Amino acid sequence: MPSRQIFTRFVRDFKEFTLPMIDYCHYTVPLQAANPNGFVFPGEYVGQYGTYEAVKHLYEQTPALKELVKDDHVLVNQRYFAADVEKAVGSARATFRAKHGISSDAYAVFLAPGNEASEAEFCMENLRKGVKEFLLKYSAPTSLSANALPLQDNFVTVMSLHKGSDGEKWVKEYLQSNEWFGRLVLVSDENNEHYDAMAASDFGFVYDGQMVSAANALHLPVNCMVNMRMHQQFWQQFYNRWWNDMNIVADNSINQELIGGEAWFGKFCEQLAANYVAPDARYQMIKKCDGFVQDAMSFKPLDRTEVRTRDLMLEDG
Repeated sequence: MPSRQIFTRFVRDFKEFTLPMIDYCHYTVPLQAANPNGFVFPGEYVGQYGTYEAVKHLYEQTPALKELVKDDHVLVNQRYFAADVEKAVGSARATFRAKHGISSDAYAVFLAPGNEASEAEFCMENLRKGVKEFLLKYSAPTSLSANALPLQDNFVTVMSLHKGSDGEKWVKEYLQSNEWFGRLVLVSDENNEHYDAMAASDFGFVYDGQMVSAANALHLPVNCMVNMRMHQQFWQQFYNRWWNDMNIVADNSINQELIGGEAWFGKFCEQLAANYVAPDARYQMIKKCDGFVQDAMSFKPLDRTEVRTRDLMLEDG
């Protein structure tokens, strides 16, 4: 019979009895089937690389971690990874904010409305209304709170657009005819500026894709938006429970998924407000992600002719 290959998200549920139907898998989430007999379904990991690229960029920008970046891989340590990344995020945060004139205690919202025109069209109007409603309710002089901070310099929206994409073109045309409330800073993926912007932000909304996993790697709490019809949502939740890659890796709701009609401006305002009044939610997200960010990257097998210890040990931890 001819070779039957499949392109899918993961091979976690592929057991021996799948072999008569499928010979080989190309998968985008690096999860292996947990079989007690040691069986591993034949296949190869073919992406996504958002997590890896974000961690690599962060390491390269941090002198203390630069030595962990190699030509074709990075070295991570399960015990110290989250703490190392948090230190590097703090450095990247300070650098980005100083570059764009954002004060250290300002509340920065990161937005990535997608690379396709259809994705941007699905997100932008509700994002604009949601951010506007949040800023009106929580900044002076429009807030009912006597302790509300002034809008100027205390609240910033950072929007990431993929250079040369249809989504970038659609968003820029949209912004010409629809005024954004408050200060807006536009960044692109050139020189990995979007990774620095994630590290510098406090909360974000990202259209589902590699950038959601990158945000988790950079310790940015995000909600992911998905343009999906109800019957499609029913079947994907029936089989996978989750849609976002990091949720699948952790088998937990690390990132709230706003699917279809859930992605409306009232929900955006509510999520921004909840994170703003309880900033420790960021650290709760980091705790949820701890151990799973590494699992979102493909592991390179050690060459046992060179490494004979159980684990790869690095000098000074």
